[in-house]
Amino acid sequence: MNILEEQFLLFEIDEENEDFREVKDFDGAIHTIFNLFSIFIVVDPLNKEIWMWIGENASIRKKFIATQNVPNIRDKYGIDFKIVTVDEGNEPPKFKEIVGL
Repeated sequence: MNILEEQFLLFEIDEENEDFREVKDFDGAIHTIFNLFSIFIVVDPLNKEIWMWIGENASIRKKFIATQNVPNIRDKYGIDFKIVTVDEGNEPPKFKEIVGL
């Protein structure tokens, strides 16, 4: 993990508990834990952005839970943070740089 990645917070959708859980233990670039059936949140405190990455095959239920709960994460870390939704395969360059794509 490089210094830049250590500044970010990472969360994954927890469908059973209908919320996000923080992902703490992973090695390598952030994108290596992404999977096409899930939804992840990357909190970038330096740029005041919250990225919601949606896997290509994420269920509608997961998408609903994510859209209902991502504002709670924003409110916890900074109410002035911008929420940006990113679909798998359509990641903007800035997001690709953050997650190591």
